[in-house]
Amino acid sequence: MCLRTPKAENRREKPVLIFKDGEELKECATIQEAAKFLKGYTFCRAMPYRPIMNGIIFDETWIYEGSTYRFTTDPEVKKQKLDAIREQHRNHF
Repeated sequence: MCLRTPKAENRREKPVLIFKDGEELKECATIQEAAKFLKGYTFCRAMPYRPIMNGIIFDETWIYEGSTYRFTTDPEVKKQKLDAIREQHRNHF
């Protein structure tokens, strides 16, 4: 399934699109905004930063109470995050 990806307008904001069961749910300007929205929307106890980051960087889905959530961001933002992870862990592999 090909999901729409947002375009980053500036260096500060890393836009995130949230999809629930394949339907676009919300576009957030930042990862923090997406986590706050999802916490309130799903009534989960903690901010779901890890599922969002894993969804953005590794294309993982987050299954919560029977619903499947996917996350997308600007491909350039994803590339920068992957490069930072590789650089941080380059001595481990």
